[in-house]
Amino acid sequence: MLFALLIVGCLFLTGCLPGTGGGFLCGGGSAPSGWSGPVVGNDTLYVGSMTGRVIALEDLSLARARIKWQYPPSDESALGYIYGTPCVADGVVYVGAYGGATRDPKVYAIDSENGWRIWAYPDEGSIGPIIGSPVIANSTLYVGSSDGKLYAIDIETGRDIWRFETGDDIWAAPAVHDGVVYIGSFDQKLYALNAENGVKVWHFDTGAAIASTPLIYNDTIYVGSFDRKFYAINLDGTEKWQFDEAENWFWDKAVAYGDFIIAGCLDGRVYALDAETGDCKWYYPPEDEEPVGPVRGAPALVGDVVVFGSEDGKVYVLDASTGQELWHYPSEEDYLGPVRAPICAGNGVVYVHASNQKIYALDMEYGRINWSFSTVD
Repeated sequence: MLFALLIVGCLFLTGCLPGTGGGFLCGGGSAPSGWSGPVVGNDTLYVGSMTGRVIALEDLSLARARIKWQYPPSDESALGYIYGTPCVADGVVYVGAYGGATRDPKVYAIDSENGWRIWAYPDEGSIGPIIGSPVIANSTLYVGSSDGKLYAIDIETGRDIWRFETGDDIWAAPAVHDGVVYIGSFDQKLYALNAENGVKVWHFDTGAAIASTPLIYNDTIYVGSFDRKFYAINLDGTEKWQFDEAENWFWDKAVAYGDFIIAGCLDGRVYALDAETGDCKWYYPPEDEEPVGPVRGAPALVGDVVVFGSEDGKVYVLDASTGQELWHYPSEEDYLGPVRAPICAGNGVVYVHASNQKIYALDMEYGRINWSFSTVD
């Protein structure tokens, strides 16, 4: 009970609370909405809208992107809240839905060209609400649920392969590496599971819930926890090091840059940690500057540049080796609304899904806006 009260209290302080009937109340009691990150595949951008639809945008290199399709179409009820970033593989878009008043929580497989549904899991009934993104490896989709279970699903048929039950909610996305699935749970444990049959290999205890997706880099697992610590764990489940100098939770996946592991934190800073020792090499903003808003969504790494969004309604681009700011968007007098979704970046463009229900395409070099698209129905 005490742990649950602490979780609720901290969610309140960071601006997000579970909403009634599903979803979260964010930003001091505003309407619940998802925070799906965009993903680009085959010159098309896919994202879960805050109105509960999967949207495909094309003509990304032109002055204005246009909608290719949306699922469900406008004459059907929406999926409910979508928090996870879609996964695109072999012409299919996979997305997990939190559900809502008119839809049960499910995983959907959608044709990437025309937006037609291929299957939904489960076919009948529902599982617990889904917050984390689905992950695919070796023709299997892995997705966690708020019912505390990790599901392994055949991507061809949409049917169960196995399930593994943890001791509490799963909000994180899994990571798959060398035949092992790694998943964090609100029961304060990181689990390593056999990818073929779901049998537990080991678990690692932290001091609080884990909502962070593990990063596997150079035979080490890097993951943050709500105990305000960031961990490096060997592949046998033993601790390598821990970083405990942050002032709030680590929520989403880190990125690797050379010898650095770069992670955003809800204390309003981004930390670059030595991959071998955990020593802090730089953090942004530096000590003589106030923190930006909480950093919830995963940053993106493009070459020597790291990009992240913040609860303060801005997107920041840093030199990954030094942490020096290169630019931020928008200017001081403008505001996108909180940026909670992971950033997508590549081919000279940064794609941002902001809580004002718009997708922004920003020029990577100078931070100028190429186009924006409203996802409102």
